[in-house]
Amino acid sequence: MSDGITVSGGGSTSVAVDELFVDASRLGTAEAVVAGWADRLGVIRRGLGGLDLEEPAVWRDPTSPAWFLDLADVGLDQAGDRARWLRTSLLEAAERYGATERLVDGSWRLGSALAAPWVGAAAVSPAVIGGALWMAAGQWVGGVVWRALGWGPTPLAAWLEEHRDVLAQPAFVRLVRVAADHADETLAGALHVPLPPPIIAGLGAEVGAPESASVVLALAGGLGLLGSRVLVEGPVRVDRTDQRRVDPPQSVGDLAARVPAPSADGSQIRVERYGEGDDRRFIVYIGGTVELGLVAGEQPFDNTSNVHGVADDAGIDALRLSGADSGAGERAVRQALRDAGMRPGDPLLAVGHSGGGIIAAQLAADPELGAVGAVSLGGPVASAPTAPGVPLLAVEHEEDFVPAIGGSGHPAAERVTVSRSALEPGRRYDALFPAHELARYRETAALVDESDEARLVGFRDLVAEVTGGRPGERSDWVATRELSSSPTDAR
Repeated sequence: MSDGITVSGGGSTSVAVDELFVDASRLGTAEAVVAGWADRLGVIRRGLGGLDLEEPAVWRDPTSPAWFLDLADVGLDQAGDRARWLRTSLLEAAERYGATERLVDGSWRLGSALAAPWVGAAAVSPAVIGGALWMAAGQWVGGVVWRALGWGPTPLAAWLEEHRDVLAQPAFVRLVRVAADHADETLAGALHVPLPPPIIAGLGAEVGAPESASVVLALAGGLGLLGSRVLVEGPVRVDRTDQRRVDPPQSVGDLAARVPAPSADGSQIRVERYGEGDDRRFIVYIGGTVELGLVAGEQPFDNTSNVHGVADDAGIDALRLSGADSGAGERAVRQALRDAGMRPGDPLLAVGHSGGGIIAAQLAADPELGAVGAVSLGGPVASAPTAPGVPLLAVEHEEDFVPAIGGSGHPAAERVTVSRSALEPGRRYDALFPAHELARYRETAALVDESDEARLVGFRDLVAEVTGGRPGERSDWVATRELSSSPTDAR
């Protein structure tokens, strides 16, 4: 675990801990101050010349004003040069760090793209298929029935419990990220497509996690016509559960503290309205994933909604012939905002955890909304589209594989990523995915508030701009998916 945060993105190829960027900024300020002093010294020298106090160059009285001016001139030149050199060195170090990260990431991508077809071909072996079916069968029967027969935990639950330390390794997180980007190459190998693996890898280079998710939804939609509810969306409704006055948030940490915690019977959406009349501004807080299953139920904040959220980032998603256009979670949030009084064009700041982070990014990129920014806490938003001038702050933990589900994504000037190590080495945690817990992301958001890095300061200023520093009106909302018989009803 580390209290140091690493900042990247925002149109920069540099990657470094926030203190490095802060020190570089301070050195730039010092350089400007020294330059200002040098200008003032020039004014003084010209004033002495006007008084005819300059001495002949052959002899300088060490007690004269001209002598001290010369000493100050030399000292200022040295100070300015040293500040400039130190600032340049720090920025070059950040650039080399970023270049190394890009080299490692590129190597992983290349190796994964070439290896994925072979992995897919090996995955269709009887041993692998048998093991997968055994784990799936245990999960399908259900934990209650499985244990009722005296067989203990389901195979999937037992495997996760036994390998929970592996799931929290940064190397596993990186593996998940590249696997999300190369699912199509793996499938091509499993189907024994009659092409050499390098050709398959080249053809699939532009197919990432969003495109793969869209293809999965297309297949699920087809099965939905036969009665399957796996990843099949449905209509959603929202109900207000609470309404009260609330003090405005002051920082990114305050935003994270107000995100609803995942709960089976609690509200998943919180809306705050600031201002009155034609000057209304909104903040929406979106909770994370509640249900982990792949079969759509009444809880809309589930993996069905999450897969739809990732697929929405793919251009081919609009070509699907069946299934919902967007996830139930996103549709519920939009409905809650409308019911809370938000109109198109009203300034909106969206904040979400886990699957809620996907929704926050989607809202920020919608040109029909007046979004001014978004914060994702552990959401897979690397591939999420961004809107010009609308910043997206993505907070990730090195041991959390959930953000990696979105793949490597693409660079964007509006996306700033903050990451850190959130777990203590060697410690065993009770939670299955401890690095993904909202409580730990709240701790990281508090560290963002302690940073003087310019991009992070900008997000804190954005919070003040939205609230105006005055109390607002808060409303909590519970969303429910209305189960239907047709996968096309949600459209």
